[in-house]
Amino acid sequence: MGNSYMDRALRHPDRRYAQILQGLGYRTRHLVARAKPQEPVQPVSVMAELRAEYFALIGKRPFTGWDAETLLRKMDEFRAAASASASEGCE
Repeated sequence: MGNSYMDRALRHPDRRYAQILQGLGYRTRHLVARAKPQEPVQPVSVMAELRAEYFALIGKRPFTGWDAETLLRKMDEFRAAASASASEGCE
């Protein structure tokens, strides 16, 4: 146990100090930082390549909040729509 003002106040015989400090959140469970689960982040070069490919294919810059899966899905949807419209035009 440390020797800071807060620690000494919590050990004080007058429990009002401890009650006040605990009411302010000192030494409570919610002050302990929880580790956030880290999502795997795509390397910047892969994302830059995907964004460049999206721009070359569709002609618009992609939304910066999209991840690699979304970019690939959007490009596949565009290719499917383009091939469907090309096959309808031939008939």
